[in-house]
Amino acid sequence: MIAEAGQLDEEAAAAALDQLVRRYWPAVYAYIRRCGRNVHEAADLTQGFVCDVMIARRLCAAADPDRGRFRTLLLSSLRHYLQQERRRENRRRRGGELSRPLKLTKAQIESIEDPSHETPEAAFCYQWSTILVRRVLQTVREGCRANGLDSHWAVFDQRIVRPMLFAEPPTPYAKLVVQLGLKDESQAANMMVTVKRRFVATMYIEVGRTVVDPAQIDDELRQLLLDLERPV
Repeated sequence: MIAEAGQLDEEAAAAALDQLVRRYWPAVYAYIRRCGRNVHEAADLTQGFVCDVMIARRLCAAADPDRGRFRTLLLSSLRHYLQQERRRENRRRRGGELSRPLKLTKAQIESIEDPSHETPEAAFCYQWSTILVRRVLQTVREGCRANGLDSHWAVFDQRIVRPMLFAEPPTPYAKLVVQLGLKDESQAANMMVTVKRRFVATMYIEVGRTVVDPAQIDDELRQLLLDLERPV
């Protein structure tokens, strides 16, 4: 996707870039917000970074997998952009096709507000990792539903997903048996293991798409888990 976003074919590049922007803008916003900007300023600067750097300066064309990960390039470019913007007293007025390429709603912004991280870099990495995990969960959920495993997903959702994402206590197996009309707690546990295996397999595939060398997958997974840890 990054390679396509950096190519000369404008139509293909635009489609790939649109996917990248929608996928990773929360990480950009989280970094800017943690730098001390208020909600309005952070949203405006996120849109400006997308317009001025990712689109106008064709950031993806500079992405070289042999020189490092795309998120490193993205973070470095973002730091430089903010340094430039701090020197400006007034925001630039943008016009034409490059104006407001990213529409941020209040609900979208509120969904990633998180003051718990001490540094902008930690906020950026947390959002980056969260995006990846949520994408994996969506893939697994859709796969379960396509294969008639709705109850399997329900068990996994209430035992693993909701506790992980929303800090809710795991639903007891006994309650799930009654709720889903299952045979017993052993059946519920086996269903959860089935989906958990799908989740792990899908996670490896998704992380594999973000690295050049498959040997880097395990290291990337370890970093992802570290990024998801919240300060106590």
